[in-house]
Amino acid sequence: MPDALRQFRYLAVPIAAVALLTGVEWLANEKTEARLSAADWHRSGFGPASYSAAIARSEADIALGGERVRKGRDQWLRHESLARAYLLRSHLSYTYDELAAAGEALSEAKRLAPAGSGPVLSDAVFAQMSHQLGRAEASLRVMDGWAVKSEPTELAESASLKGDIAFYRGDMSLARTRYEEAGRYGPSAGVAYRLAILSKSRGDFDAAIQHFADANPDPQATTPFANANTAMQIGGVNLARGEYESAREWFEKADRLFPGFWLIEAHLAQAQALEGNLDGAIAQMRDVALRAPSAEVLDALAMLLRANGQAKESQLWAAKAAAIWNERLAQLPEATYGHAVEHELVFGSPDKALDLARRNLAARPYGESRILLASALLSNGEMNEALDQLALAEKSGWRSAPLYALRAQAFELLGREAEAAMARDEAETLNPHIFKRETSLIWLSHG
Repeated sequence: MPDALRQFRYLAVPIAAVALLTGVEWLANEKTEARLSAADWHRSGFGPASYSAAIARSEADIALGGERVRKGRDQWLRHESLARAYLLRSHLSYTYDELAAAGEALSEAKRLAPAGSGPVLSDAVFAQMSHQLGRAEASLRVMDGWAVKSEPTELAESASLKGDIAFYRGDMSLARTRYEEAGRYGPSAGVAYRLAILSKSRGDFDAAIQHFADANPDPQATTPFANANTAMQIGGVNLARGEYESAREWFEKADRLFPGFWLIEAHLAQAQALEGNLDGAIAQMRDVALRAPSAEVLDALAMLLRANGQAKESQLWAAKAAAIWNERLAQLPEATYGHAVEHELVFGSPDKALDLARRNLAARPYGESRILLASALLSNGEMNEALDQLALAEKSGWRSAPLYALRAQAFELLGREAEAAMARDEAETLNPHIFKRETSLIWLSHG
């Protein structure tokens, strides 16, 4: 694969489950605000104050849920409760084990529940998190058919999930309509997060940051994890716009709010690489990989090692990541396709990357999947089809520096220099550093 293509890799964002992570008010808007600073970001009001404390709380919740199931195996509500505990734990985990366990618990709950009832909303959340849009739609249809109207909070979550389905099917306009419908049921941090992701996908970075801030308006009404997660998301927006120093400040803030979380620490390691400290970045990323061997972290470490000329160790970590991706493909294939494509593009087979990218697009035909498929097509010499996919992504409303950078690359390979120059200008308008060497080191929260 040409070096110029390695920087364009994409990770799916699990926006469907945000409502499980937070429980605070929001004020969705597009108003112009003064630039938000990490230094002004609030401290949290309640809940586990560190990753280790959150893991201990989660283990206790899962243990209690398991005990309740053992004492009432024929009661579907108990299986659903256990599934919810697993879903919450999955946001802290570096494996897919908890998400898979949640799916198994929900399948059992559905089997036990009377026809037309059951854990339909929880099942839709799980399905969205695991990128199974058909399963999510089926569960929400059951809920729509209930004779007794649901509570406003449940109706809001249902509308939000329908918005997510529209988003991942490539209909960004309908997604916004659904999110606004959800917002009419009352304040919702989940809706604010979703609007932030939608704004970021459109290239409207200021609106994205404002929506993320709207999810945490009261520092005393949110948890350290929720507040740190929001700070990390804002850092990701700044990465997308090429403001790498600001991104690092947000990741540092997230780390102070919720210390010990491997994902935040990996972002901090990546920030060192962006500042030119490859040795320090590798040391920190290696430490994270040893403690929390997430496939994404292993790939990020392999990428840093390769850039630092340490090819042999890079290959070792990439091989470990490949084994985990294969396990995840067996566990939850739809949730794995997109991430596995990235691995194959950089460390594996272009042919396998293209096959996985097509599967990913079939599962979720939205802008990011089309851009990822375009990357795989370019690595296989299919420039015209890659341009077609990028055009479809743009037509859907997607606007990102990687989209236009890939378009520039395709036009260059076709010898269409004038069009390549226009695409380069579009890319650099969104991220002035998109074509610089350091940007190729971004593996986590790129976009």
